[in-house]
Amino acid sequence: MKNAVKIAAAACAVLALEAVLPAFAEDKPPMPKMFRAMQKGQWKMDVLEHSAAKSGKALPSMTVCTDNLFNESSKGAAKGAETNCKRRLVKDSADEAVMESVCPERASTVTMKREGAKGMLVEIKSTGGPRGPTNMKMRYTYLGACREGQGTISYDKNSEQCARIRQSVAKMDPAKSCANAKDDRAQCEKGARDRIAQMKAMCS
Repeated sequence: MKNAVKIAAAACAVLALEAVLPAFAEDKPPMPKMFRAMQKGQWKMDVLEHSAAKSGKALPSMTVCTDNLFNESSKGAAKGAETNCKRRLVKDSADEAVMESVCPERASTVTMKREGAKGMLVEIKSTGGPRGPTNMKMRYTYLGACREGQGTISYDKNSEQCARIRQSVAKMDPAKSCANAKDDRAQCEKGARDRIAQMKAMCS
């Protein structure tokens, strides 16, 4: 369980794109210019700062396939997105975007700055919410086209994170975990298999 929590904590940093893209997908407010010019494909994400990280312990780098994020946002797949939020573009240029989101329980500001032709710096500052004030700073570097079947988030298959993911997957048994699901067992097992597939895609 601790390993799964660590993996989830690292993966949540992808919200810099995952939360913002669907929110602006309907052009209300307009899609930031940086997103319009953004290359689809693989982006390596290095976490430079994270207020929730233990002192001196860096979070692992990961790769984000933005094709999946754009596809999900175009299908309206942001089921977890907060709907009672007011969003606005504070700054919108080809090289910098500042987006504010004010929700009933929290407020956040996402600042994106272009770094050359294949890089951008992203900072997220949030106040309120269950975790209190948080701050994350990340650097995204473009790597090229996504691989077929690549997950939205992926790690180096030889990394410590993938070793932990493989250990977790090896212990997952849809039949056992859904043994008490009764009438919903088929749906439960399907959901469990989908989670296993998603975890495996993170290290493909």
